[in-house]
Amino acid sequence: MYRDENLKKLAREKFHHFATLERKHQELDDIIDKLEKKAFLTPSEEAELDRMKKERLRLRDEMVMLIKKAQEAKSNEK
Repeated sequence: MYRDENLKKLAREKFHHFATLERKHQELDDIIDKLEKKAFLTPSEEAELDRMKKERLRLRDEMVMLIKKAQEAKSNEK
């Protein structure tokens, strides 16, 4: 994920739902961390963990795409 806070800020300014994506991604990240620390997962917990990891990846990919679009828009303004 992009670590440059300026790029994230730019994406937040250009795309209002970017902050929502960030929040959802962080929430999933926290839940996934808790589940992965458990000594044992039930089959349903394993399935849920897998689903959440895929959703977290989808959110990250969407955020990266929006960051790239914001960066391109900024480059075109110059």
